Amino acid sequence: MINKSLINVLKQLGLEYFISLGKKEIYSKNFKTIIKNKIDNNLFKFYNKYYQKSTKIIKLDNFKYRIEYFFDVTEFINIVITLKNDRLTGLRTREDLENYLLYLNKKSIFVLCDLDDFKNINDTYGHQTGDEVLQLFGKLIKENISIKDYAARYGGEEFLIIFDGNNIKRTKRIITKINRRLIKETKKMHVSFSAGITLYNNDKKINDVIRKADLALYYVKKNGKNGYCEYNETFEKLYLKNN
Repeated sequence: MINKSLINVLKQLGLEYFISLGKKEIYSKNFKTIIKNKIDNNLFKFYNKYYQKSTKIIKLDNFKYRIEYFFDVTEFINIVITLKNDRLTGLRTREDLENYLLYLNKKSIFVLCDLDDFKNINDTYGHQTGDEVLQLFGKLIKENISIKDYAARYGGEEFLIIFDGNNIKRTKRIITKINRRLIKETKKMHVSFSAGITLYNNDKKINDVIRKADLALYYVKKNGKNGYCEYNETFEKLYLKNN
């Protein structure tokens, strides 16, 4: 039998809780509304607050209770999010990207993107408009990639998207969709981007993968911009020839 005084104490404290005793389980109403958050598998979200789960074993009236409860970590998480996310675009920072790459050990597709003729946008329409374009691009990326994918502002008007898995068709479909949306939503400015694509299979050095994505991007830039290209070895010769 679950001790009623224990439940009353938890309710009075306003704790979201889960109690188990043998095979019997009791849930609070609020427990069911807490869901795993996209930011981290160890975080839960309840309305606009973030919670972490903790477990305690307590003894009451000769019974041992295993209590799982949640505590508010909203303030801490907001600080972490601010540090990890680029202020302007909402994507991850270069620093967070470098940390992410240290632990990347799964098949991925790297897409290095660069906004076409971005300097002309700043020169013609002003830096405020340029910032708005960067914000829009970040928003479109976030809206179209999945929770398993990763995107960061690589520097200036360059962005790196790391797609989970090795589905090239999916990657190209998403890149095309983002580019079309960007062109449509920038209206008369007709802003587009170029992208270089390469595969990562755990057997390559990260720096080499990014270099190859950069070479593919360079090829697109030299051949009309506003599109994407997968890396191949001929790009090495082309780059050396032109530089």
